[in-house]
Formats: sequence, structure tokens, C-alpha cells
Amino acid sequence: MKECDSLQEQVDVLVVGSGAAGLTAALVASIEGLDVLVVEKSAHAGGTTATSGGSLWVPGAAAVLDATPDVDSQRARSYLQHEFGTWVRPDLLDAFLEASPLAIDYLSRNSEVKFAYAVNPDYHAEAPFGSATGHAITAVPFDGRLLGEDFARLKPPRRVFMVLGGMMVGRREIPILVRPFASPRAFLRTLGIVGRHARDRLRYPRGTRLLIGNALVARYLYSLRRRHVRIAYETPLVDLCRQHGRVVGAYVDRAGQRVLIKARRGVVLAAGGIAHSQTLRTTLMPEHPHQYSMADEGDTGDGVNAALKIGAAVDRSVSNPAYWSPASIWRKRNGEEILWIHGHMDRGKPGLLAVDASGRRFVNEADSYHDFVLAMFRNGGGGRAIPAHLICDHRFLRKYGFGLVRPLISRISPFVRDGYVTRARTIESLADRLGVDRTALRDTIATYNNDARTGVDSLFGRGSRALNRFNGDPDVRPNPCMHPVDRPPYYAITVWPCTIGTTIGLATDKDSRVLDDAGVPIDGLYACGNDVSSMMRGFYPGPGATLGPAVVFAYRAARHLASDAARPIAPSD
Repeated sequence: MKECDSLQEQVDVLVVGSGAAGLTAALVASIEGLDVLVVEKSAHAGGTTATSGGSLWVPGAAAVLDATPDVDSQRARSYLQHEFGTWVRPDLLDAFLEASPLAIDYLSRNSEVKFAYAVNPDYHAEAPFGSATGHAITAVPFDGRLLGEDFARLKPPRRVFMVLGGMMVGRREIPILVRPFASPRAFLRTLGIVGRHARDRLRYPRGTRLLIGNALVARYLYSLRRRHVRIAYETPLVDLCRQHGRVVGAYVDRAGQRVLIKARRGVVLAAGGIAHSQTLRTTLMPEHPHQYSMADEGDTGDGVNAALKIGAAVDRSVSNPAYWSPASIWRKRNGEEILWIHGHMDRGKPGLLAVDASGRRFVNEADSYHDFVLAMFRNGGGGRAIPAHLICDHRFLRKYGFGLVRPLISRISPFVRDGYVTRARTIESLADRLGVDRTALRDTIATYNNDARTGVDSLFGRGSRALNRFNGDPDVRPNPCMHPVDRPPYYAITVWPCTIGTTIGLATDKDSRVLDDAGVPIDGLYACGNDVSSMMRGFYPGPGATLGPAVVFAYRAARHLASDAARPIAPSD
């Protein structure tokens, strides 16, 4: 490796990436007294985190324990050990459980990164030691006006996830906003939310009432600004700089010029993973070919590639290389493509079913988005469930919405015209338009309808699990997750596997130090977030299984960087 030269500036810690992992590492390192610089590839901060649901799965956090004192870290350990089976890495599991409450408490005490308990079941709550109330927390909503000029640097949510020209809406607020006159409380709540947004639009390009992932990133930005931590935007990573076996900085692209930033303590890679790198996906995810991802467009493997060039190892011991959701694609006539992931807002509601190319169900549609796609891959060896089709009737579409078609307010015809939604007056004609067997689809829906009336899903147990019921409709009986599909016209949306984050990447130790092929830490190099192979080992135990470990291991990295163990033996310059 040639000597590093062309020094432009020097800091204690250089962080690559501004998602939850990078921002946590930067904030904690700064609080610990280190001089920190964050370099961000795009013009906005937040990465995938800013457009995400913003939940963190962190057992033992105070917000969780205060609300559910019976949900502790030991039960979480047993739950995860059962989930992971032989895939478990005990060192990472121990480090995660030990640091989860410490990391959240540290952020809450030392910054404006504040959290609240988010009632949400573990995705396999019925498994041994699973929890029907969960281990998830979420960022407290934030007033974007406090960011000042930094508000323009916060990556906005995807446009299709906002309403009224840029207003964020909480999941529990949707039923209120679509039926504002249902009660005096609903009217007053709607008036308050919409009135605030109207005032915002007089001064801002979008609403400043920030929720979920956008609130989380905003709280980090606000805290970093108060600590005078710099973020260099439009400054992508080019290469790492290594001298005498130690990573002492990185080359970045600054306004088209390759410049060197040295880091006395170390470099933290948190560049978002490999979701948009076709080369790395082909190499590391060969058994899961796919086209679509909801990850940030800048997640092209910059951190992983830079580390591999200097001898870093990939940890391939994961059960699955990504976190998944089914997604539909609206190809508008003007050439624009809009991607929509089907989380729980429609799939979890009663009166929807999913079929494969044979016209038959293949999955419990109300299970987690990750499990749904795993079923697509299991059933898709011959292309049977990739793509799959979601089916509902007119009553369902108008009450709950269907993909990009919003309940009550959306016109349906444009979506039908562009081919996003398939519509038919009969089940048989719907089958013809989807290219599936008429008899199979008719029999499938007849069985589903009979099961809905009895309340027992005879094929997949839909409604028997805590997660199913949590996302169902409590007003529907006897099963809150099933209702007959019998009100024409009938509708279908085609869905494909879509990554929401990758789980395979660099090998790291319990303090997020990057390892080489011999399992030895590379001095001065750390990685966290989706640049590393997740301690969850490709499993998805509950909401926040991506951001929880990202924040916790970034915290561990920063604390290690601030310790005597991270001091270079000799000056890096």
C-alpha cells in the first residue's frame, strides 16, 4: 500500500455516512471529547433511516422497561437464541444485549435524541420467550423548525408517504384524518394537524412536524449542530488510507478533487451497505436475485469496497443476506416509476389475500413483510410466487386503501389505466387478466371466504398470531384479520421482493472493529449499520431489527474509539 499524502485536514474520528449508525458514532465520539467529521455522499443527511419507520429493537431500554417491566434482556436473549439457532454469534449477541440499554440511556442523557416506547409485538411473539408487547422504541416527534438552515439538509420522506404537499402522518392518525367528522375528537385532532401544516407551508417546502425516521435523524442533526460537529455533504468516500498496518484516514471526493482526511483515532464506515451495488449483490447474494430496493440510492457499497481493498473480510455466516418487503411498482405514463412497500397497512387488514402464479395462497398474508418475502423465495423456485398478486374487493380498497391507492380519497382509474391496479367485475375475469388459473383462483377465494366467516384460517393460521391481530381491524369479527372478499369489482396488485436493507457485509468484532481474513482487527477501522453483517444474522425478530443494532454497535465503536485502546502507538502524521 503506497504512503498516504496530499493531506487536506486532520480530525480524531472520520465517519463515513449519515444514517442512524454514522450519526450515532459521530455524536457519541463528540460527547466523549473527540474532534469528529462526518462525510456524506449525497446533499442530504439521513440515508435510509430518514425514510424508514424509525423503530429500534433494543431490549432493556428504559422506555421499554417502564412500559413493560416483564420484558427484560434475559427473555430477549432466550428469544433471540431460539430465533437464530445455530446461526448465533455469541460475542455479538452478548455485546448487543449488554449495550442496548446503555446506548439509549447515554443518548437520552447527553443529547436531544429522545425515545418513547412503541407498542409493537415481536414478529414471532408466539415463539418461546417472544413478547406480544415487544422491545421497540421510536424517536419522539420533533419540530423541524428548530433545525434552522439544517432543515433543508434533512432528507425528506418519500413523497408518496406524505399528504397535502409534504405532511407526515402517523400510522394511528390515518383513520382519524380520513374520517375527520367521525367524532369531535377526530375533528379537533385533524384541525390541529392540518392547521399546523398549513402554517408550515407559508415558510417551508414541506411540513416541519417530523415523525418516525425523519424525527430520529432530525434529533441527531440538532444534537450534532449544538456540539459543532461538521457534516461535509456531497463528499463520497474514495479509498481508505493505511500506513504501517493502521488505517489513518480516507480519501474522499471533494468537488471533483481527491483529497485526504486523516483520522488520529480511526475511521468509522457507516455508508449504508450494498443494496444498490449490482456487483456486490451478485457476489454476496447470488441465491436472492432481485431488482428493487427501498434503501437509499447512495448505498452502492462504498464502505464495503474500500475495506475489501485493504484486506477486510466479509462475514458470510448469515441465514439471509437482506431484510425484505413485498413491493409494487407504479409505472406512470410520463415514465416515472414509484415504488411502494406493502408493510402492514394493507396486507395486515381483513379482506386481502395473496396468490402465486397458480392462483393459490402460499403464505399468511398478515405475517411480517420479511417473512412474506421469504415465503415468496421458498415458493418461487419455479417462478410461482415471484411475482405474487395481492387481491381485494371494492369494500376493502375504499376502507383501508390498497398500495398507492389511498382509502376514500384516491381516484382508482389512473392506477388502473397505468396498469398498477388490475380491476375486474368477476373473479374469473380477474384471473384471466392476471394470467392465473380461473378454477384455482375461484376455489382459493371461496375457501378464504368460508374461513373468514368461521374465523379460522384453515391453511395458514392468519389471525392466530399477536402480530396479525395487532395489524388487523378489531371491529371485524370473529377474526380481525379476515373478511370475505365478495364485493365487486375485484382488484389486484402485483408485488416483487424488495430489500429494505442488507444484512451481509464486513466482519466485525464486538466493538465494531473491522476484521481481516485471519479474524484480526484492522487497527483504526470500524464499521456499523448495513456495512457489516448484522448480529441478527439475517433474522427479523421484531420492528427495528436494523436500526437497533446499528445504533448500539455505533455506540460501542465510538466508546472504543474514545478509549485508550484506540490511541495510535505513534502519531499518524
